[in-house]
Amino acid sequence: MKKVLFSLVTIFFVTSLQAQNVCNSLGNLMLYTNYDGGYLNINVDANIPNLKIGIVSYAAVSVVLSGPYVSNVVAIAYAGFHGTNNTSCGSSIAATTIVGAPVGVTPTITSYPPTPLSNSFGNVSIICGYSCSTTTYQGGCNTVDQIEAYFTSYFPASVLFAHMVQYGCWTTTQNVSTGGNCCTMTVGVDETSLENTFTVAPNPFSERTTLMFAQEQNNTSITIFDLLGKEIKKLQVSGRQLILDRADIKSGIYFLRTSNENNTSVNTKIVIQ
Repeated sequence: MKKVLFSLVTIFFVTSLQAQNVCNSLGNLMLYTNYDGGYLNINVDANIPNLKIGIVSYAAVSVVLSGPYVSNVVAIAYAGFHGTNNTSCGSSIAATTIVGAPVGVTPTITSYPPTPLSNSFGNVSIICGYSCSTTTYQGGCNTVDQIEAYFTSYFPASVLFAHMVQYGCWTTTQNVSTGGNCCTMTVGVDETSLENTFTVAPNPFSERTTLMFAQEQNNTSITIFDLLGKEIKKLQVSGRQLILDRADIKSGIYFLRTSNENNTSVNTKIVIQ
């Protein structure tokens, strides 16, 4: 009887741990946080539409994106102290670099930006992180809720998929499908914003592309904006698919914004070659 009870407890414990790997299966924001920086190889092996990636570290980090679904990445950003990695990860990394992003996606690197969430146990700027705690002093680094609040603010209409946090150097390949180890409910995350999430394939494209929606659409409008915010074209869609023809739109980078009767919206970037 004791053995059976122990087995049941063990199964429950393991299942609970595994459940924490993914914070929201419908999410589109993957975060990687540590202190020492290092070599962060991200394998985008999960088909997550409009995937956004956020990275935080105190020391510089060398980021390489790859994988079968790397073209799903629409944005990637680093925020942290951005100090020189003084050989703590095997060799010195002078500054953060990010390579492997899809065509049209420009990575951003920001040094210690202010956090939008106040937590007395964390820094007022995005510096670094190394634990899942939000209620203990983080040694000058941030609490994970501060980091999640920063990136959900930095990437509008994003919902946390998973957050991988550790202290030491990034040394092995991180599979997106593996998820993370911290799931903090961030203030301001609205899961209904994903009800009209869509994928764009191919992207970039030259003549036409297909928008595939996660759910059935009812009188959803799609607006195309240029980089200056000027409205280029507006379409209506019902159902789960729309063929977008470039028509007379010039080559360049544009943004698609969907909105529906429930006033939810999702933005994504497209590249017309």
